[in-house]
Amino acid sequence: MRTQGLWFVLLSVLVLSSPRAANSAEPQVQLPQPSLPNNVPIPNEYGAAATFSEEGFVNRADDFHSPLGTNGRSCASCHAAEAGWSVTPAYVTARFIATAGRDPLFNKLDANNPTLDLSTVWKRREAYSMLLRGLFRRGGTVPADRDFDIVAVDDPNGVGSTTVFSFYRRPLATANLKLATGVHWDGRFSVAGDGRPPRLGLFQQARAALMGALEAPRDPPPADALVNAIVDDEVQLWHAQVFVPGIGRLDSCGGRGGPEALSLETTRVGRFDLYDAWLDFVPNRCDSRPQAAALRAQIARGQQIFNTRVSANGGTCLGCHNVANNGTHSNDLFFDIGVSDAANRPAGMPLYTVRKRCAPADSACVVEEKQTTDPGRAIITGRFADINRFKVPSVRGVAARAPYFHNGSAKTLRDVVRHYGEQRGFNFTEQEEQDLVAFLRAL
Repeated sequence: MRTQGLWFVLLSVLVLSSPRAANSAEPQVQLPQPSLPNNVPIPNEYGAAATFSEEGFVNRADDFHSPLGTNGRSCASCHAAEAGWSVTPAYVTARFIATAGRDPLFNKLDANNPTLDLSTVWKRREAYSMLLRGLFRRGGTVPADRDFDIVAVDDPNGVGSTTVFSFYRRPLATANLKLATGVHWDGRFSVAGDGRPPRLGLFQQARAALMGALEAPRDPPPADALVNAIVDDEVQLWHAQVFVPGIGRLDSCGGRGGPEALSLETTRVGRFDLYDAWLDFVPNRCDSRPQAAALRAQIARGQQIFNTRVSANGGTCLGCHNVANNGTHSNDLFFDIGVSDAANRPAGMPLYTVRKRCAPADSACVVEEKQTTDPGRAIITGRFADINRFKVPSVRGVAARAPYFHNGSAKTLRDVVRHYGEQRGFNFTEQEEQDLVAFLRAL
């Protein structure tokens, strides 16, 4: 882990909600408060992000932030404002250090293996090594009606088998949900015909989290009123980058960055146009600094590349991230971008060899095998064709949520850009990579 990232989090947990902090161009570090006013900058390695709540402030005493189960966890344990409404390795590490690994976040449910010894701080450090990378252990049995079989397993943590998938994923951000489509990386809580926000799917997800991660009683199950209150708490949250070094606020000089502007968006297919005003930006009366003008022009160039650059396969970044100014996919499609391939296997990840089934009477069927560290959508559908397919997440506020992809395999935004350049045939030049990174860190 980079030391710089840890210091950003240690500073972030001290951010206070004050009018001065909310209106300042620079991140302010003060003492914590039980509520967080809108638009308070919280530092990250690319600048600072902020949250805008339709309630007028982030209420840390609401149901989302309250421990409603039996293990001391709340929804906010794994979805924190200080970590872009997800968690990061720096954020998890800070909590481990502060509590010697006894914070409610560290529960055997999410240890590398739930049977590991947790009796000492050193044993907890080893048992939660994947969680300390911002990864939660997830999984489940293979669907009974599947058209594939797991024929080989290599799981360093001894959980996965030929009947059970075990894998590790980053928590998706619980913000900007009114522009979301499907729910969860593999769509397990998506509901056909759900609205915007996907209210039924979010309800199912919240109820499952209460009885799972928070270990609330299952008999009787959590009351519908409580689950709906949690959904109400999260759908009013908007999160985005609000400040980058060298420029300052991203809603200056005609820019439309930040969470408050995002809260005015609707779910529509369209290009990103947040920084159209910065195309070919030159110093003028709104900002006379030549360096700031160059950075604004670079962000606008990156936006153009994101919108229009065509890969060797005929795709664009916008083609998958097609909800305007948010970046989810309007039809909740699932894509294989090579992240779960064996060639991209991160250390500590399991590896499964999966073989397609062919019915004896199906002469056209071809037996195939794939290797995967996470089956993605296939664990829900049971379809071989869905192995390694994942939902398209929002790209707003990504600067606060490193590492990237569902398994955290991209450590930086530059790594994300290079993955697409190499794996999807974009072949970006060095300057184009820099421009795209500048745009992504301004989201």
